[in-house]
Amino acid sequence: MMPQEKTSLRFVTWNTNGIRSPDEKFAHVLHSLSKLQADIVFIQETRVGPNSYHILTDVKDWKVYFTVHSPKSKGVAILIKNNVPFEYICHDEDCSGGYIVLFCHLYGELHTLVNVYNHKADRRVLGRLKEYLMETAEGVLVVGGDFNTVLHPSFDRSSSTLRPSTFRDVLEDFTASLNLRDTWSYLRYADEGFTRSQNESQSRIDMFFLHKDTLVRARNITVQGNVISDHNPVVLELEVQQQTEKTFPKVSLLFKQIPNNRRPNRIPGKISGAEILGAIKTLADSQEQRPGEKQVGYYKSHRCPVTESLKITYNNMLKTNHVSEAFKESYPSRDRYVFSAEYLIFSQILAKRLSAYISPYIKEKPEKNLDKFLTVTFEKGIQEIKFSFLETSRELHKDLRSFVPPTMFRILGCLLPEVQGSSGEVRHLLPGCPLTSTILNLALNKLDWIINSEKKCRSSVCFHRQALLIHAHQSKQERVVWLIEKFQEESGIKFQKQFHR
Repeated sequence: MMPQEKTSLRFVTWNTNGIRSPDEKFAHVLHSLSKLQADIVFIQETRVGPNSYHILTDVKDWKVYFTVHSPKSKGVAILIKNNVPFEYICHDEDCSGGYIVLFCHLYGELHTLVNVYNHKADRRVLGRLKEYLMETAEGVLVVGGDFNTVLHPSFDRSSSTLRPSTFRDVLEDFTASLNLRDTWSYLRYADEGFTRSQNESQSRIDMFFLHKDTLVRARNITVQGNVISDHNPVVLELEVQQQTEKTFPKVSLLFKQIPNNRRPNRIPGKISGAEILGAIKTLADSQEQRPGEKQVGYYKSHRCPVTESLKITYNNMLKTNHVSEAFKESYPSRDRYVFSAEYLIFSQILAKRLSAYISPYIKEKPEKNLDKFLTVTFEKGIQEIKFSFLETSRELHKDLRSFVPPTMFRILGCLLPEVQGSSGEVRHLLPGCPLTSTILNLALNKLDWIINSEKKCRSSVCFHRQALLIHAHQSKQERVVWLIEKFQEESGIKFQKQFHR
């Protein structure tokens, strides 16, 4: 394929520190972008939630692709000027609102545009994005955003204190894995280019990266002043090669079979392509026949293109809170149940989200010289759990909610089979379902917190063993047994107990 003509586009990346407050702020942002002669814009920290996303749905002179996150603590958007020769292919949104990946044609040339907000409290966003891009990125890869760390403190901070930064290590791994190079360092290796001012310090944390093979396309880069945010916009002039023949990324190969007149799904916490790819990779390559037309081998060999169709299926389930009986079909085999590949992928994603709420209790002053009293584990076979108990188990870690994907507890009620006669309150936990082990670990985690909250008691949880080892003073041992029995009654879960004498 021969390029027909070269032109250039002006890319802008800018953390605007919100776009809704005050009311006229977004209008000021758009006015500033017009003065910058921006063609394509990456905005970070939009703070757009499920009740406020309409501000981005009909923007004059721009096409906008954005994330919706709740609580409204993050959010990114990509804006494409209407006069830019642009064709949408597909896009992916981070499950926690940390990035958006847009596959498109610019002047007929395939591009993968990536906008990142690397929030300090979300240490996994670049890891999720790296794994996704290593499988899907094609054409000209442009990565921009607020990375919340500098590449080198001596060059990129006004104070050159060489304090260690795990964030910087993660960013270096991200760029090395994808063979990316910082465009500012390439074009202006001796210039500071600070993009953020905080108190009396300045730093360069807003950046554009290109693959090393396309770095020569970067023509110019500047940092512009502003009065809207504590971050300054970074403007990159990038060469584009017009193409007469179009290529499409493998992630979109099945997308043409999907109607393109669908209304956008704006629910927060949607299933992402990155989550689907990760779940598919965990599937076991057994030759066991599963319910459903397509088997595990099909999904593993077509893992990139199936992500788009599966996203639509799964996110529609989340939106409607409905799961068909055919989707949940399973059959018993030896000591477990066998589910369809699509069910396993979906439940594996939800199980991983749920596991973010699991963390061991840590006492400030661990009590010593306590008797080794009791080890608790789960009874074998099909377990039961009260759904009301499952919902309260996540309350241990309210501080996580802003930075982990929503667990979508409502949909668990559709996936877990009801116990007859319980009016939906009691659900079966079937062996072989990825949710079963995670839900039981969540329950064990809660019991660990209950025991450790008692004086003269200490418990240690091992999730590999799915067991809780309890040390207790003799005066507290009877109460420990009572607490376990009470826990069984409230949760519906059955335990095995082994006493140590």
